[in-house]
Amino acid sequence: MKRLLWCVVVGAAACGDGGGPSASPKVVIRPVLDSLFVGDTDTARTVIYLDANGDTMPAGPVRWSSTAPTALKVDSVSGQLTALARGAAILTATANGVAGHALVVVADTLDLALVLDTIYLLPTDTITIPVVVQRKGGSPPAATFGPSPNSGVYTIDTVTGLVTGVASGSPLRYFVHAGTLADTGAIVIRAADTASANSRSFFSVSGTANRHTGGLAYAINYAQHGGAPAFQLRAYNQNGSGGLVDNLLFTVVSAVDTAAPFVIDSISPVEAFGKGADAVCRPPRAWATWTTYSVSPPVTGLSRHTGLLTITKVVSAPGGTALGGRFQFLAQRTDMYGDALGAVTVVGTFVAPLYANLQACP
Repeated sequence: MKRLLWCVVVGAAACGDGGGPSASPKVVIRPVLDSLFVGDTDTARTVIYLDANGDTMPAGPVRWSSTAPTALKVDSVSGQLTALARGAAILTATANGVAGHALVVVADTLDLALVLDTIYLLPTDTITIPVVVQRKGGSPPAATFGPSPNSGVYTIDTVTGLVTGVASGSPLRYFVHAGTLADTGAIVIRAADTASANSRSFFSVSGTANRHTGGLAYAINYAQHGGAPAFQLRAYNQNGSGGLVDNLLFTVVSAVDTAAPFVIDSISPVEAFGKGADAVCRPPRAWATWTTYSVSPPVTGLSRHTGLLTITKVVSAPGGTALGGRFQFLAQRTDMYGDALGAVTVVGTFVAPLYANLQACP
């Protein structure tokens, strides 16, 4: 079971001894996270150069670059920023041969963003559609919501965006308006079913890694070391040959048999991957991890405080039990564990079969 729930999920690349790299010079950009509106210009960010001992030293000449110059232009010498188009860019400052990074998000002067392009629910389940509306120089207009023409599948409150599942149905659009802007997403109401092909999830990852992706999901109640009950939820997608592309794993230190919220706490790299650590069979607390294999080497993030896994329904289904719910947590990239830029936000919904594994951890 340990191989099923852990090594396959996280991957061998993450199964190190938990040790960090040796001390080396570092460039820090302040602020490390920032936002601009299209048309804005701004002066160069502050650059701090730290030597191998952690002491602040003169940075000397700094060279600047942007990963998305069509969205965020930066003067390579002066560091002046010009916001050109909606998007996100990694701003890089190189001093004394060492590079530092910051994230800059560029929004339209009136900007509407959907947090979840696709939402999965069970019948009678509810969710308020998460959206972000911004306006430069004033209060943004309130978002309003429109239903799909097929009102027999779900209902939606046009003011609050509260969606209620009515009956199972294929992906149906929902509409969001804010001033002159509009966007659409999809709502899928899934019938309770234990067939793995009918389990679905969709999640968004926002930060230095941006992903909006859907895939499969399953949940399992199992016995941790010593026999106490525990629970895991996995949400993931695969490429055409079956290899993992993105993977989420939640571990809760109790069995799940009814609707309830579970606070997702932090877990350190040493607790997760250190020598002798076993965060599945001996979970220190409720925790979560996100890994994307879309880059090489893979990127993994470990949960910080104040995450939440909410099981909204646990229902009988043909062949067993199914559940549905949603999650949100802050994941700190292990390759940038001491850097605020390495924090990403993960938000999603799921419908999944609930299995029971009676084999106890060793």
